[in-house]
Amino acid sequence: MTEKFLAPKADITYGQLDKVLKSFGFTRHEFERRGKAVQYDHKETGASITLPLFPKKDYVMVHHLIAVRTTLDGFGVADRTVFEKKLKKVG
Repeated sequence: MTEKFLAPKADITYGQLDKVLKSFGFTRHEFERRGKAVQYDHKETGASITLPLFPKKDYVMVHHLIAVRTTLDGFGVADRTVFEKKLKKVG
């Protein structure tokens, strides 16, 4: 018997994450290459985040949330505390 691995999910949707990223000044661009995806670009800092395109009502996979948080912090867009406060506001 084979078991299917299910990635853990956060308690925020991709639609809510989209709103948070836009509030930080990211622009959104959808594209298709080996599947549909979305890219967020932050012109001021050069930060770029690429994620698979999921329905806005789907819950964010934890590893995607970690990648976003790491990018925001690494490029100086927002530290973890500011990011988490914005997530709570839209949640």
